[in-house]
Amino acid sequence: MSQKYHSAVFIDIDGTLVSREGALPASAAEAIAEAQSKGFMVVLTTGRMYKSAAAEAARAGIDRSAPVIAFNGAFAAPAEASGDVIHYEPVAGTLFQELIETLEKFERKDITVFCYTPFELFTDCENALLAEYAARTGASYKLVKSFSQLNESPKVLALAKFDEPWRLEPLYKAIDCAFRGRLEYVNSFPNYLEINSAGVSKGMAIEKVIARFGLDKSKTYAIGDSFNDIQMFHAVNRSIAMGDSDEAVKKQAACVTRRLAEDGIYYAFKNYIFG
Repeated sequence: MSQKYHSAVFIDIDGTLVSREGALPASAAEAIAEAQSKGFMVVLTTGRMYKSAAAEAARAGIDRSAPVIAFNGAFAAPAEASGDVIHYEPVAGTLFQELIETLEKFERKDITVFCYTPFELFTDCENALLAEYAARTGASYKLVKSFSQLNESPKVLALAKFDEPWRLEPLYKAIDCAFRGRLEYVNSFPNYLEINSAGVSKGMAIEKVIARFGLDKSKTYAIGDSFNDIQMFHAVNRSIAMGDSDEAVKKQAACVTRRLAEDGIYYAFKNYIFG
């Protein structure tokens, strides 16, 4: 792998490569194909579960031997599911059980919570939010009576309705009060609260991939749009924010490309990566 590729481009999925409606621009797939032909390893780097990320890699025409980074950096492995896990760091043990107890005590009338394995999605409540999430990400799910039945999860996701992100604020404050310094938690979207093991980030996983494949950091790039992409920006040589990113995210990137709907990925490759 390290002989096949001389550079790497790490790309977020939702809001960067794929629209909220699930559309992947033809120009983005074209840019990825050209990049791979030029010796760039393309690595999808996402908060999504591994199975969903690998499916998007296939849809985008990404080399199946290239890794994908899932769960905001908690898991990294080749998209072809060869069994060669590069990195895995779940929320586990007593810390996981303590988190679950906090979540289950919390009023969640308008919030849905998910736990995972690399290949499975678990929830304790079926509702419209779950149906929308599963349809958009292509994830199948299993219903459990209690998350305490599980031993660990690479990520825990709390999800509110798209137009009601404020419903997550009390939960965020409760998590921050109880777990500051012991867990990572970030709003990848206003209505998403993603919780990982302390120290886990997209940037940390990128460093693991760079080391595994012996890549030159000066030849690494990242494209993203959300707050959970900022650590990814800091882990590479050149960072590129999408044109429709929050202004605070843009300020953390070296470059800003066009909006997703305006062929932002294609423009980023042509102007900031291929050089």
